[in-house]
Amino acid sequence: MRYVLFVGLLFFFFFFQAQVDSTQIFCRAQPVSSLGILDLLAMYRQRDTLQSHGASGHVRWQINGLEVVPTDSIARKYVASLDADYPALDSLWSSYLQADVQAFAAQKDSLMQHLRTKGWSARYVQAIRNLKRQQQLKLTGRSQVLLSFHNFNLAADVGIYSRGRYLRRSPRYTLMGQEAKSLGLYWGGDFVGFPDPGHVQRFANSAALVRQYPLLAFEFEKYRDHYARIYATGRTENVQDTKELLVTLNRLKLGQICACQYALIPPQMEPLAEAAYVRADTRAGWVYIQSRGENGYYYGLGRWEISPKR
Repeated sequence: MRYVLFVGLLFFFFFFQAQVDSTQIFCRAQPVSSLGILDLLAMYRQRDTLQSHGASGHVRWQINGLEVVPTDSIARKYVASLDADYPALDSLWSSYLQADVQAFAAQKDSLMQHLRTKGWSARYVQAIRNLKRQQQLKLTGRSQVLLSFHNFNLAADVGIYSRGRYLRRSPRYTLMGQEAKSLGLYWGGDFVGFPDPGHVQRFANSAALVRQYPLLAFEFEKYRDHYARIYATGRTENVQDTKELLVTLNRLKLGQICACQYALIPPQMEPLAEAAYVRADTRAGWVYIQSRGENGYYYGLGRWEISPKR
């Protein structure tokens, strides 16, 4: 009897874990008794996950007919991220990421000392990268990601030189990677599908970063549709990091308030070209979301749940 009970519990654990470790979640409509500004911000991001970097401009937030003003530090960071076409993420999140940014800086210094001890000529050709540059690199095929560790000051590119000439390819980059890993860094030469032998970073992948700093999920949510397409169309061995990120984002969202499927614009609501709104009514069970220059829609309120297995 105890054995059967143990096997049953073990089966339940692995079944539950498989359900939690899902790349698919959905918004189940249900009553929501109360919500706050962070819920409004999350729902706005949920319905504004375009790959472009057009700013939302000034957004008006309203709950049950009352205007809400973002006042706490988290809400202000999220609003600042929405306000700019290309938000300076390294500056915006510097205090939140301070411990790892400082640790990464120390690791970079140590790595450069190790390389110079070998008699090599080397320097960091890029560390912090802004979002506009990141999108340009993605469009030209020189990067595979829309959001990079460079954008958070947690990655750097090493340039190795010989007689003053930059070496694009050299066995020295493999040796550099070994030195980097011995210092606890992660080396781009190990990347599957798109190796980058001059690159080093603080975390193994984006999922590891978001697990350590959950507030950053807000930044990665902007590109959820992009990650989902990569996962759906990529080869299994090439999309493990993408799968891990989607699972991590989903875990953080489970049970949170969401905006469910939308209906048509009601005739009395005229969209304003330069305005953005999020208006929620918990009594009626809806939230109205309008991005700048776009049509607004009513959505039913609900909570995120794991999609049932097919």
